[in-house]
Amino acid sequence: MHLRSLRQLIDIVKAMARPRRITVLGSSSLLAGRPDLGEKGRPLELSLDADMLVDPCDSRQVGVLHEAIGEGSLFHREYGVYADFMSPEIVETLPDGWEKRCIVLDQDKSVRCLNPMDLAIVKLKLGRDKDVDLLIAMIKTGVITISALRKAYQSTSMGEREMFKAGRVLHKLERECGGA
Repeated sequence: MHLRSLRQLIDIVKAMARPRRITVLGSSSLLAGRPDLGEKGRPLELSLDADMLVDPCDSRQVGVLHEAIGEGSLFHREYGVYADFMSPEIVETLPDGWEKRCIVLDQDKSVRCLNPMDLAIVKLKLGRDKDVDLLIAMIKTGVITISALRKAYQSTSMGEREMFKAGRVLHKLERECGGA
């Protein structure tokens, strides 16, 4: 996903829904601080979706937005990218204090993106292959460091199962990328 594609999706959401706030979650949130990650040969080049939390959000409005720019929409088929709309409950999976650490996109205070370390913690807890791949890319491109991720992991409250899974993923990352 290129930054211009993310901006285009956001502009459409703003025009159709007139939200108070849009929060970009997922890998596309990295574009706020590192637009180069979406360029050719970079980790987000092949990313097709932007996860968005639209506030306020009601199911009818999300349905209309999904038809316009969601997966499988004419927009998606034409431009190759789409928006995926998250339910408000998604915030329960984010690290404590995440809202204070969001990054404003393009000086537009109504559009903010998840902080890279908060994204990394979410991906660490999920631990799917695609999440591990993104974490490796984040480390190799200097978006985060293993030591900072380890510190964030140690200070994030998690259930026992989440902690065990995240710990295993962190160990894998340390083997893949080195312990620094």
